[in-house]
Amino acid sequence: MRIAHYVESWLELSAGFVAAQVNRSRHRGVVVTRDGWINRDTFPVKRGHSLNRLRDAMPEPYKYPALRVQLRLVLAARRVDLVHVHFGYAAKDVLEVTSQRPFVLSLHGHDITGLLDDQPDYYAGVPEAVDAVIVPSRFLAAASERAGFDPARTHVIPSGVDTAFFSPTPLPAGSPTVAFVGRLVEKKGLDVLLAAWPHVRAAVAGARLVVLGSGAQARLLDGAGESVTHLHPQPSRRHEQVREVIRNARVVVSPSRTASNGDSESLLLVNLEAAASGRPVVSTRHGGIPEYVEDGHTGLLVAEGDAEALAAAIIRVLRDSALAERLAGAGVAHAAKWDVRDCAARVDDRYEELATARRRK
Repeated sequence: MRIAHYVESWLELSAGFVAAQVNRSRHRGVVVTRDGWINRDTFPVKRGHSLNRLRDAMPEPYKYPALRVQLRLVLAARRVDLVHVHFGYAAKDVLEVTSQRPFVLSLHGHDITGLLDDQPDYYAGVPEAVDAVIVPSRFLAAASERAGFDPARTHVIPSGVDTAFFSPTPLPAGSPTVAFVGRLVEKKGLDVLLAAWPHVRAAVAGARLVVLGSGAQARLLDGAGESVTHLHPQPSRRHEQVREVIRNARVVVSPSRTASNGDSESLLLVNLEAAASGRPVVSTRHGGIPEYVEDGHTGLLVAEGDAEALAAAIIRVLRDSALAERLAGAGVAHAAKWDVRDCAARVDDRYEELATARRRK
């Protein structure tokens, strides 16, 4: 099959799971971007088209007609069998060009939670047109159902973790290091972690916090003290950076919460990357996180926004080596259930089922 993977732009550093699906699919894919290319060196694409140049040159009333014409031409020239839109923000772009082909939509978080708080009619016409919706968690499946998508057409398939790349190593000796990996935005709960950190430092001698990420809340790290190290993502080696930070930590902390704009975690892949690496996780009972972190088995979960409970959980893991080893060991087998290759294959299976059903009509 020939699959067109449609995105607003290719590709934010935090959306590497899209590249994983494109590159690991057993079907031939072409990436079509509406707004152009970013981080193409980080996420290489063999076949791609950008539709922004002609549209940008058009007066405002003609931009979307031009987009649809271009998209039709690309799909025809590439003999595309199925269109897969990644992130719901761009779903309406393809409504008029997918009637002859199956239409798959992946929803990932804010595009089905916070977005609809501000624009409740954003998906008008989309649920009726889409053939399959793919979401990474049951939490997001429920949100998509509330937005009008048919649960019978909704498939929970997580993005998957690369268990060959994130492989287990022994827990490190030396300074007890805590790692935070993620965008520095409100829903990631960095402020909660920083509120918890003085309690951790007081209870665990030599404790260090390493933060890998960038974003608007980086300012919170100003004056955080010598025990906190802020690392900035390097696009050319971000994947390797994530692995290094996780491997150098005794525990990975993800204090996510619902943001003021309604944005919530749909899965939080770093928790699975930590588990695959043999690292305990301390996270929150929030969004889709409890579906992928087994409380007391692969990590510890606390209420979102509770700095004291977060500190207590971190301290517990750092002080109790037997607990840390038990959580770490269980995490490896746990993460293997969601290997990226298996998850990509499950999406491919949906492609083939839709293509077969379309031929039978």
